[in-house]
Amino acid sequence: MTAGAVYVGRFQPPHAAHLGTVREALAHADHLLVLLGSANLARSVKNPFSAPERAGMLRRALREAGADLRRVTFRPLPDRFDADLWAADVRREAAGVFGEGAPVSLVGFEKDASTAYLRWFPGWGRLPVPEVPGLNATDLRAAYFTGRPLPDGVPEGVRTFLARFTGTPAYPRLRAEWAAVEAARAALPPAARLHEERWLQVEGERAWLHTRRDPIGSGLWELPGRVLPPGETAAGGVEFAHPARALVAPTTAHVYREAVPAALPARPVPLALALRTPRRFHEDHHVIFMRLLDGAARSSSPG
Repeated sequence: MTAGAVYVGRFQPPHAAHLGTVREALAHADHLLVLLGSANLARSVKNPFSAPERAGMLRRALREAGADLRRVTFRPLPDRFDADLWAADVRREAAGVFGEGAPVSLVGFEKDASTAYLRWFPGWGRLPVPEVPGLNATDLRAAYFTGRPLPDGVPEGVRTFLARFTGTPAYPRLRAEWAAVEAARAALPPAARLHEERWLQVEGERAWLHTRRDPIGSGLWELPGRVLPPGETAAGGVEFAHPARALVAPTTAHVYREAVPAALPARPVPLALALRTPRRFHEDHHVIFMRLLDGAARSSSPG
């Protein structure tokens, strides 16, 4: 029996495989820390539910399954689109729950590139869990946003939440986004990789942003700019090319730290508001915003 274990996941939404993993972990660990990933990202077809909503679904499902919730701690975990920063966040959360230097085991099995992080924690133990074939949250979301019956393996508490969520304003927006993402992907050449140009303009206590009107990310802020047609590339700027940063296709962003061109729509918003509301931003634009501002602050510091 290990003292502490850490289980990282997006749980969008939770399903039977997630519950099985939690129960297996609790059979081998005194306490389990569940880290709810992508907690800083706006609602999208990839991440439709907030960290508190996912924690609530997991608690209900685990309670229904008879798990001892006193042995489970839930914490939000932001996406950083940087392996070192993200792994440091995981270690920091584990130290906060189990104590600095406490022995920790990481829960999970490597199914694809999305779980390669299991190798990023030298010195931690591994608590392998059995894979549940044929069950994944991607297919579950596809059924949910296209109005098809949910597959088997969705706990009753999760089904109840999903049924209620269809009555919120977010659900029709996400259904429209799902259709738009699928159409955009279908219009691209096979294995397309895109480029986009973005501008970061901050003056005094204001930042220039654009509010999206497209069905994908409707109503969210983005750095002003444009996605280039397939086959076109951009030059210069600071590049952001994490493979999971964009919803439609792998996209490299070229971000220029200069005034937004007059031809592009943008308006000033209070910098303090932009800083404290990451979930009002499209895709990873708040992560880019914060990283470039932090870099600018460091480069202007004396010594």
